[in-house]
Amino acid sequence: MTDDLPLVLLHGSATGSHSWAAVRTGLEAHGARVLAPDMLGYGRSPTPSKAWQLKDEMAHLRGWLDMQGVGAFHLVTHSIGAFVGLHLRLAVGSRVARLTLVDPVVVSVLRVPGEEDALREVQTLCDRFMRALPDHDAAACLLVEHWSGAGAWNALGEKGRALVAGLAPRLRLDMTASAADRTTLAELTSTAVPTSVLVGERTSAAPRSVSRLLAEAFDARTVVVPGAAHMIPLTHPAAVVEAIHADMVAS
Repeated sequence: MTDDLPLVLLHGSATGSHSWAAVRTGLEAHGARVLAPDMLGYGRSPTPSKAWQLKDEMAHLRGWLDMQGVGAFHLVTHSIGAFVGLHLRLAVGSRVARLTLVDPVVVSVLRVPGEEDALREVQTLCDRFMRALPDHDAAACLLVEHWSGAGAWNALGEKGRALVAGLAPRLRLDMTASAADRTTLAELTSTAVPTSVLVGERTSAAPRSVSRLLAEAFDARTVVVPGAAHMIPLTHPAAVVEAIHADMVAS
């Protein structure tokens, strides 16, 4: 027996809805209704203004959910998509009936004693990205290789590099909003929701700490994905499908 909640897959930065392609195929094979929006400035979504704020993303995603006729849903996020997704949950309330966080990056929850190293990781990445930003290729390369390792930029190929470099102005908005946010862990997890957290065995300090903090606050099931670093939906889609399907069956 499986639940009939539609699955809404929310991508991270420097990717887009296409990053869920293999996960989506696997979930649809289990009979799930799967939807994957593009955040503003990604894919086919409109380009945001230079004055973009998180509230604009909330309006965009809420409008998209309504246009798709989505009531209650199972929200799945990756990376900084967790930052956007947890704020979306605050905005739409109980419509988020289940939550899956894949290697989440939510900077604000790291602003507590004991998480200095993890916070420093994302602050340093943000600072380096901003300094490099006049050169879109250099800035995008920094981001890609931080999360995927040395050589990952060249491995994208010419088309892939052009795509990510073209997102550099949008990535600046993501990083600026994430760095400025001061929403606490208690505020983001103030109401209970069935939650699973997937974390890469080889991921870095920031998503590892965020995963632990969110899992504790939500009393979540934690799944460590063997051999995975940060880009789990791309590198280990079967593990994501397996974890989500297990939750569908259990409910």
